[in-house]
Amino acid sequence: MNREKYTPPRRQFIHPMSTFYDNMPVNSPKASESLSPSQLSAEEQADWVQPDWTMAQVEQNLSAWQVWPSGMPSQTEQDSGRSQVVSPQTTKRHRVQKPKRRNSRKKRVPIWLVVCSVITVFVVVLTQGNGTVGAWSADEFRAIAGPVVAAQVEAWYLNIQNKTNQLQYQLGLKHITAPSQLTSTVVKSVTPPAQATMKAMPLPSMQAFVSPALSGEGIWNVLEQAPGSYNYLPMDASAFIRPDPNYPYAIVTLLQLDTRFSRLHIVAGTQEPGGPLSAYGTGSIAKADQAGNTLLAALNGGFKYADGAYGLMTDGKVYVPPQPKAATIAITHSGKLIIGSWGVDPQLNSNNRDLVAWRQNASLLINNGVINPLTKDGAAWGGTILNSEYTWRSGLGITAQGNLVYAAGNALLPETLGKALHAAGAVMAMETDINPFWTRAFLYQRNSHGTLTISKLNTQMQGTGNEYLNADQRDFFYLTRYTPTSTATTRK
Repeated sequence: MNREKYTPPRRQFIHPMSTFYDNMPVNSPKASESLSPSQLSAEEQADWVQPDWTMAQVEQNLSAWQVWPSGMPSQTEQDSGRSQVVSPQTTKRHRVQKPKRRNSRKKRVPIWLVVCSVITVFVVVLTQGNGTVGAWSADEFRAIAGPVVAAQVEAWYLNIQNKTNQLQYQLGLKHITAPSQLTSTVVKSVTPPAQATMKAMPLPSMQAFVSPALSGEGIWNVLEQAPGSYNYLPMDASAFIRPDPNYPYAIVTLLQLDTRFSRLHIVAGTQEPGGPLSAYGTGSIAKADQAGNTLLAALNGGFKYADGAYGLMTDGKVYVPPQPKAATIAITHSGKLIIGSWGVDPQLNSNNRDLVAWRQNASLLINNGVINPLTKDGAAWGGTILNSEYTWRSGLGITAQGNLVYAAGNALLPETLGKALHAAGAVMAMETDINPFWTRAFLYQRNSHGTLTISKLNTQMQGTGNEYLNADQRDFFYLTRYTPTSTATTRK
């Protein structure tokens, strides 16, 4: 029969006697039935094994040979090629090698990757959750596991953190103190001119939600007077209030700015909000606005694109298309601010050419002086999971006079954030970003020597304020000082 070069299958049956006879000398009876080495090809001759055993030696060592468990091979398998000589040691080595379960291993890899990622995030977040490392870890985990899983893990962490704060407060280990107030730059009271036509923005004291009130709670502290001949009017003021009697350690810090003497700007970040248009901004305050004493304040922006796909447009350029009915803060050419629902408010639509910038985020917190009854409905805020968690939150509001109010605080729900903004006089309001690392506000002041000083609205806020002077990944708001001309139309 024709003999071809053959490599035995992995589980081929090898019988010691057939091996012996296949390798017997040519003059043996068994070997006469097969080809001799001289009849084989050169390659096969090199592969040929001439045994030097006797029959007695083979029979004596039969017990050392192993039989493969697959059973006897068929006649076709036996005729398909010459058997190989396999020593007992080789057979033992083959026996201990088990087939690899490649399919099942591939199925387990993604699961273990997620489990390891969750453990890593928990370890990092629990130790450095409020810092840069914690924020970076959360973003990396969101990219691996997706926004839903990441939100769930984040919710677990926030819940643990809040329960810990509650326990510390109940055990008397956590003491509630009034936050340090920013130092006022008012040197002395300025007497209004005899023919003054402008009135100061209203700064009435706020009614406390928690009794007894902390020292200075609910009282506005003027930070800076308006520029130029309007220096008899306050330009901005800060205050704090606790909006939740069940969480007396939840403190909201407020900043109110007179929009007659300030201008709001919106900046797209170098990575966020990103979106389908792949449009990315500078992430920095305009150099012209950093010069002199123009820069007044910087405030955090809204959610990432992955957490709601909310729209953004600034300087006439659309970075993310608008979403119908989403809460929107918009700026007109004259500097007027508008807060409302996109497509519901008649001024908030793509056909209004008077809009130079707008940013959307979730739903309205306050609409026409009424706190949104959907503040407890997670579906209205871009995420059903984190909506019910107590964490740092921020928001923007507009008063009846058109002034801007920024609010930020710890251990808040959308509902309690809305209550704080409402107490500050906001008649329209929306939530912006949340979580400790992304909720931040800074005030800027350049002295007579040209040195720029940066102050946090709340000392517990993260960041330095320098990030907005260079190239930040996230979008944000900033305000500049503005002096109206005598002929300009201004609010009385």
